[in-house]
Amino acid sequence: MTSHRRERLGSKRAVWFSAAGAVAVIVAAALAVAFARQGQTPSGPIDSSGFGSSPSHTATGTSSPHGSGQPSGSSASPSPGDPRLAKESGPAARLIPKSGAYLGAYVGPTSYTPDAEIAAVRSFERSVGSSISLVHNYHPWYSPFPNAADQYFVNHGKVLLLTWGGTPDTKKIAAGDYDSLITQRARAVKRLHRPILLEFRHEMDRPNLQWAIHGPKAYIAAWDHIRKVFTKVGATNVGWVWCPTGWGFRNGRAQPFYPGNSEVDWVCADVYSVSASQTLQDAAHPFLSWARHTHKPVLIGEFAAGGSSAAWPRWLLAAGELAEFDPQIKGMAYFDANGTDSQGRSFQYWLGGNAPALRAFGQMLGWPVFRPDHPASQ
Repeated sequence: MTSHRRERLGSKRAVWFSAAGAVAVIVAAALAVAFARQGQTPSGPIDSSGFGSSPSHTATGTSSPHGSGQPSGSSASPSPGDPRLAKESGPAARLIPKSGAYLGAYVGPTSYTPDAEIAAVRSFERSVGSSISLVHNYHPWYSPFPNAADQYFVNHGKVLLLTWGGTPDTKKIAAGDYDSLITQRARAVKRLHRPILLEFRHEMDRPNLQWAIHGPKAYIAAWDHIRKVFTKVGATNVGWVWCPTGWGFRNGRAQPFYPGNSEVDWVCADVYSVSASQTLQDAAHPFLSWARHTHKPVLIGEFAAGGSSAAWPRWLLAAGELAEFDPQIKGMAYFDANGTDSQGRSFQYWLGGNAPALRAFGQMLGWPVFRPDHPASQ
């Protein structure tokens, strides 16, 4: 997102779903939460209206050579502690919670300096009255990382979700034109001596990025090349996160960009609701249905709701319930910022000043599902 993450999702558009589908989501959530909370009173899901991030026409380009966007393996859904998740090796496995999920945020800083990024997260934690387990931070293509803020977060026990964005030409990446820069970043990540989660060019399925992405085939070639460079320098402390838009799973735009199960450690989507009248459960449903067949741990890399902020507290509590009834979700990061999107439209997701919403987020952090049990990752 531009003014707060230096990049922003494309335009957003509402998509209306049937009342029967909404009722099904509500019933499933209510039943699962009732079991998960063991008698605690849930907030109750909100009626869905339908929405996904970054809509538009299907991106051009050929399908993935790693399986045309279709994950390999059986269609059965892994459950908590499922051995298929445990088979992941290296840092990806070390960061997968044995049970529960990380709950965290990207918190927009007052300026893009490490001190301001650290201060923003600490202020957010004070406002919600609890620490977060996952911190999402963004770096443009030419920006050195990890920076002092990234180092601070991992040193203080956070799981770092680092997004490497910008608009590098994927064909030039695959051709080796950026190898010197990629090698520098890989060596710097290796020197952290801590595992992190790394996204290369999130939301790659957005139509307004295709002038640099050049479609699925070129994106996958670039992804594979970057991974090879990291492996060559021994930067194996990375869990690789593939993260298109949530909207892209509604119209089939995202799936062809999937590099394949052998090249991805975590699957992810950035999912937004047009207003609090639509649950995150509904907005994320197409992505989660697809992700279930990968048997990979799932991240919601960004989530928030537009519309009236007065309805956000209830929407947030319902969003948190998503992790309780869908155990494939291993992490969620709220997008706590205001700014302007790539279409010049303003967005407002910042929770600051909204005391009820902050209390709701703090309440969620106390839920058992958001106290993940995982091996020592730091």
